[in-house]
Amino acid sequence: MLFPFAITLVLAVFLSCSSDSGSSDDGKSSSSGDRISQGGGNDDSSSSGGGGFSSSVGEWPFNSEGENNTNLQPSLGLEGLGLANIIKIEYQNGSAPVTNSPGEVTIEKNGENVVVTLPDAPNETQYNFVLSGIAKNGSLKIYGSARKGLYLNNVNITNSTGPAINIQGSKRAVVHLLKDTQNILADGSSYNTPPNGEDAKGTLFSENKLSFEGSGSLEVKAKYKHAIVVDNDIEITNGKIIISEAAGDGIHANDIIEIKGGILKITSSGDAIQSEMAGGAVKITGGKIAVTTKGIKSHGITSEEPIEIKGDSTVIQISVLGNGSKGIKSSKHVLFEGGKTSIKANGTKHTDSDDESFPAGIKANTDLFIEGGELTIKSPGSEAKGISVDGSGTIKNGNTNIDADDIGIKVKAKLKIQGGTVYVKSKKKKAIEATPYEKTGGNVTEINAGF
Repeated sequence: MLFPFAITLVLAVFLSCSSDSGSSDDGKSSSSGDRISQGGGNDDSSSSGGGGFSSSVGEWPFNSEGENNTNLQPSLGLEGLGLANIIKIEYQNGSAPVTNSPGEVTIEKNGENVVVTLPDAPNETQYNFVLSGIAKNGSLKIYGSARKGLYLNNVNITNSTGPAINIQGSKRAVVHLLKDTQNILADGSSYNTPPNGEDAKGTLFSENKLSFEGSGSLEVKAKYKHAIVVDNDIEITNGKIIISEAAGDGIHANDIIEIKGGILKITSSGDAIQSEMAGGAVKITGGKIAVTTKGIKSHGITSEEPIEIKGDSTVIQISVLGNGSKGIKSSKHVLFEGGKTSIKANGTKHTDSDDESFPAGIKANTDLFIEGGELTIKSPGSEAKGISVDGSGTIKNGNTNIDADDIGIKVKAKLKIQGGTVYVKSKKKKAIEATPYEKTGGNVTEINAGF
């Protein structure tokens, strides 16, 4: 599988960037001709804000902490969960699956494809699917308005003509990655037309809210479009989720995406994580996330609503390779309150018939707030900015390190730096461009290498 190798190369570049210590991109030390501006704070030469480009994010996910599952919350095995209303589906590696369920549940089988219809049930009633075995060319589709629990127990489902799992019913579904299990879902490069105008948007699809819990692992491969896609909300609290390939987006939701814990690794041609509709948002309060996107104007994390990153234990690493791509892009505000975030924007400007798109580490269409945590941005792509903000920007605390080919921080309205340590370097233009630009605190270093 090429995924670990590709991410390894990306993160190796991250690590090499973290030792630049103020050197220019051609490897030469910053000359006395560089224009340096010290802000209103104390002159603490030991801080990374005054000492150059650095990051303490480290080698995750390839150190011992990231590769084992010590970052996951403990969870029970199947025997300890005490499940009721169990629907067992055991795939038989090419033969018809073995199934067992309550009498009120309807199950239809066609080869390795299983269709389950649940009865109407009170809100508190949940039907629990226990999935195991290998399906060479099969699937699971679920109809019905009852709540659903999907307990993945070393299941491996490949469907060459549609989603591996397709949840059509209303009410939420919870995917539980059982302790010490490894699960795989994969699709093919083309889908059959689904019946009755149904949606089939990716390898794991749900019409209603989808939650992930448990300490096991899930690998998703999406050759057709998206990997995990929901026409509602997505919530991740635990588990190791590896999206090793996605022709479209890695994780795609119409509404809110909340990541509270777990380990998440994504390689995608489209956006790695996208909340598509107005009214949604991306909220990250925990977990360890490493993403790489490869397509033109494909972003690491993007939303039509705010993107907010909090939590002292949060670790995020983003690498975007395509032209015009952003590490983080929001049509509203972007907020950092904690954690460690590293972004690399490798692409150059993208131009088509009606649009010019410049690469950037962060793009906020309204405002930017940096109130804590560690933010490291490397934008070596031609005309790539570090941070671009259409509204105002406020930096109150934290450690911000930016090394960009183009402008380091561009704010169209007012930029206020009130605290924290801020190091900004531009290879070709101004380190910071804002009108007005107000420094009332913190330790600020600007290196305008292009002047």
